Amino acid sequence: MQVVENLRHLIGIYNGHVLPIQVQCVIVLYKNTPAESKTIQSIVNCCKRRSDLAEQLSILIYDNSPYPQQTSPTNLPFLATEYRHDGQNGGLVAAYNYALRRAQQRKISWLIVLDQDTVVEDCFFPALLKELVALSTPNVCAVVPKLTRDGVMLSPQVVGKFWNKSIPFEFSGISDKHLTALNSAACLRIDALVKIGGFPLEYRLDYLDHVIFHRLQSAGGRIVVLDVTIQHCLSSMNLEAEMSIERYVSMLSAEWSFVKETEWGGGTLVHRLRLWKRAVVLFVKVRNRRYALQTLKYSLR
Repeated sequence: MQVVENLRHLIGIYNGHVLPIQVQCVIVLYKNTPAESKTIQSIVNCCKRRSDLAEQLSILIYDNSPYPQQTSPTNLPFLATEYRHDGQNGGLVAAYNYALRRAQQRKISWLIVLDQDTVVEDCFFPALLKELVALSTPNVCAVVPKLTRDGVMLSPQVVGKFWNKSIPFEFSGISDKHLTALNSAACLRIDALVKIGGFPLEYRLDYLDHVIFHRLQSAGGRIVVLDVTIQHCLSSMNLEAEMSIERYVSMLSAEWSFVKETEWGGGTLVHRLRLWKRAVVLFVKVRNRRYALQTLKYSLR
């Protein structure tokens, strides 16, 4: 694994002043350059317009691509920047746990996890930092934005007995319900993550976000929904165009592990019925035999 850092940034000092770093951000890349990453470029543009934000963010670019970047991506407008290449591709869990350790070393209290293709709106970081400063409830374990696609609320969702339900568009604040959320742009309290043992290694990629929110709330944490909406790309919404068959099989496996751990959606019996229905839809409506057969295979586990 290759690590590139600027030592001035590592010790967190700039022009003789201690940086008021509030948040550790980790952006996970795969076969994507920083210049191609919508996430990185949107954050860069945001910080160019608000230079004070750059002083409060520690940026970790965790690259799971087969080969490292040809040029150092640490020349970005942030006072604390680190690039780490993981040619073995340890998935999201390796990136997140590394970022968690770095945040602990730097005594940073919050961790934001980001994928490579989420456009971060200009209002996100100002609203988030304002919320973190104003927090008076010690058991708040996460602050999450609203993620949408084509007018559909993707995250967060209220966890139900048999299915999840999207929160109302107008809701913001501390929820009294058990929520789950997608990982991108989620801000997680470091102490709460350490309390549950960090990010579980058995969830390498898929369902890592859902299991983390389950464990954080099972340990007594509560979630704040930020009054900010971000457009998000969800790969499972268009299987053939946006998800390979290998990734789909990995998702099915993680989904089973999640159901067994949490009894989500009515438990394993109901999940088998759900998978049978999904297989029929994939075969008849979507007309994708490969995805349908893999779904049926996992329903018989």
